[in-house]
Amino acid sequence: MSSLSISAAWEQAKDIVAREGRLLAAVALALIVFPQVVLAVVGVPIGSDATMLSRLIYIAVVILGFVAQIALNRLAIGPSVTVADAIIVGFSRVVSLFAAIIAVFIGLMVVAVLLMTVMGAAKLITIPAAGQTPPPPLIAVLVLLTALAFAIFQLIFPLAAAETANPLRLLSRSWQLARGHYLRLLAFILIVFMGLGAVVLLIQLGVGSVVLLLLGPANAGSLSALVIGLVAGTIQACFTIVTAVMLARIYVQLAGRGGAQAGVPNSGI
Repeated sequence: MSSLSISAAWEQAKDIVAREGRLLAAVALALIVFPQVVLAVVGVPIGSDATMLSRLIYIAVVILGFVAQIALNRLAIGPSVTVADAIIVGFSRVVSLFAAIIAVFIGLMVVAVLLMTVMGAAKLITIPAAGQTPPPPLIAVLVLLTALAFAIFQLIFPLAAAETANPLRLLSRSWQLARGHYLRLLAFILIVFMGLGAVVLLIQLGVGSVVLLLLGPANAGSLSALVIGLVAGTIQACFTIVTAVMLARIYVQLAGRGGAQAGVPNSGI
C-alpha cells in the first residue's frame, strides 16, 4: 500500500504553483474567470424570472469548471504536456466525470433518505415539510454525508485526468486508492469544504458589500455585476488551482507515480 502525506502534497503543490503558476493561471482564466464574468453580467438564474440565456450560461460555467479541474490535475500530475493538450483532456473526459459524480450523488441520496428516515423515526431530527427550510441538524447530517462520500471519491478528478474515461472504473479505482487512507483524505476534503465556505463568505459579504456601496446594486448588465464577477472569478480560480494541484499530488502518491514530473513545457495555444 502506498503511503500518503498531506503535508508533502502541500509542499509539492506550492512548488508547482510557484513554478508553473502563469500557465496554470491561463487555464483558470479561460475556464473559470471569464465564464464567471459572463454569468455575472448576464445574471445568475434565480427564481422564475431567470432567462433561458442565463440558465444555459450557468450550465456552461459548471461544465467548464469541471473541465478546468481535469486540466489542472493533468498539468500537475505530469509528465509534461502543453496547456492545450491538458484542456483537450478536460473536454474529452468531462462527460465521464459527470457520469461518475451523478452515480455518487444517487448513492448519497439513497443513503441520506434511509438515514433521515431512521433518525426522523427516532425523533433525533425533524424532517421538514415541502417548502420548509431544513433545520440545522439536518443540514449538518447532509454536509457530513457529502464529506464522507467525497473523502473517497474525490480522486475521480485526477483519475479522469491521468488514467481512464470509464465512469465505473473511475469509481472503483478511486475506492481502491483511498483504502487505508480514509482519515487523511477526509481531513483534506473537510479543509476544502471549509475553504470553499470561506471563499463564498468573502465574495458575498466582503466583495459584494464593498461593490454595493461603491457602485450600486449588481443588476444584470451593470458595472457592479461585472466587477463582482471578475473579483469572484479570480478568487475562485486561485482556490481551484491550489486545491486541484494538491489533489493531483495526493493522487501521485497513492498511485505510486512518484517519478512523474509535473510541468508545462509551453502554452500550446
